[in-house]
Amino acid sequence: MTDIAPKIRTEAYAPTPVAPPKTPAQKVMATFLPPLIMGVIVVVTYWLVRESLPAHRQFLMPSAIGMWDKALSRPEVWAELGSRSLTTLIIALTGLAFSIPIGMALGIIMFRFYVMERAVYPFLVALQSIPIMAIIPLIQSALGFGFMPKVLIVILFTFFAIPTTLLLGLKSLDQGVLNLFRLQGASWTTMLWKAGLPSSAPALFAGFRISTSMAVIAAVTSELFFMAGRGGLGQMLVNAKTDFKYEQMYAALIASASLSIGIFVVFTLVGNKIFASWHETAERKS
Repeated sequence: MTDIAPKIRTEAYAPTPVAPPKTPAQKVMATFLPPLIMGVIVVVTYWLVRESLPAHRQFLMPSAIGMWDKALSRPEVWAELGSRSLTTLIIALTGLAFSIPIGMALGIIMFRFYVMERAVYPFLVALQSIPIMAIIPLIQSALGFGFMPKVLIVILFTFFAIPTTLLLGLKSLDQGVLNLFRLQGASWTTMLWKAGLPSSAPALFAGFRISTSMAVIAAVTSELFFMAGRGGLGQMLVNAKTDFKYEQMYAALIASASLSIGIFVVFTLVGNKIFASWHETAERKS
């Protein structure tokens, strides 16, 4: 009996990915053209919103000429941006210096002891969902108004992503790899260092990128509540707004965004360098 059922051409449904750029010019275009187009869209949207405002309120959104004349062309503004950016960067990196190792340790503990995951995870979610405004009075009473409260705010902003992404990566470890280590009589510590952490590193670096991009935002936010000592970009924002120097306020916003993007790019490049030869999360090469 012959098979008369029609044959389905499965190859017709195969995905057809876009070919990666081949020439140097194509690589440059693929790298810079998408953010350039998005930047143009943002600038045009800003201009349209500014033009829709009444004339007496357009000072709230400075023009490009106003930004240049009253902020970007003045050496004293650049000097202040540099010093305050350094202060904000120190606060952000200090917070990350605490949140990254503590978060990694907690992620490993939750992976090793299931009861710890069940006990700690709900409190991590609760900590992430608590509004910062609600605990500012507690932090002020306990730590005052200086440097450490700002660092604590950064830790609260950046901590959650690190243990959760590390735990996800450790749980995603191939069971066959674990069985192979068990057959060789490897200890749990050996399995962690030689299989668990390398396998979970891409997920962990995704958490790093999330946390580092939030660190500068947290540092700027902390300075809105803790004004003691030499302030960073957050204090410059407050001072510029108080003095109606909106051009300098926007300059501080641009500096803050540049710091966040810079730290994010550094961790992305480090991740691509580490994973380029063996994991698909690295940036694709032609």
